[in-house]
Amino acid sequence: MTALARAGRAMVGVAAGLLLAGCDAGAPPRNELRLRTEDFTIRVSPETRPTRALEPIYWRVVVHDTKTGLPIAGGQGRIFGTNRDRKTVANGLEATAELGTYRSNLMFVTAGMWAMAIQFRRDSTQTLQKSPDWTQDILSADEPGDFTTPQSTRPAEPPASPPATPSKTHP
Repeated sequence: MTALARAGRAMVGVAAGLLLAGCDAGAPPRNELRLRTEDFTIRVSPETRPTRALEPIYWRVVVHDTKTGLPIAGGQGRIFGTNRDRKTVANGLEATAELGTYRSNLMFVTAGMWAMAIQFRRDSTQTLQKSPDWTQDILSADEPGDFTTPQSTRPAEPPASPPATPSKTHP
């Protein structure tokens, strides 16, 4: 094999590597949810990971017009959640320098599953449109000085009853 052929193969290999590396450039952030209302397409993702109780969890919310696909600037909205014990957290969305992107933070008081949703409107003359609910697992708070990974606090499964054994009767 000549040096020119080897150089050609190397160039093809580099080009293929660059092409494959660029395939994931537009991937959405991890844990991003896509939600729709009547007029909006909403992408929401937690920027703070893992999501733990008693810590501020920052959320990134991107809103686009469903019909035109254009980002919505200057909108108003809020993100909120409720757990099984009916504890509720909510906070407004704050616009960022990125067009159509908003941020907020929530501090969950307990660990467990929370029902979450977003309400959004284009401006104060419009009605708020609510997104479909989703569930968010909030992990246990990190204990001071404890550097182990916290575990989710889900209710324990009830223990299975032991198999019945025949009782012996005495005459």
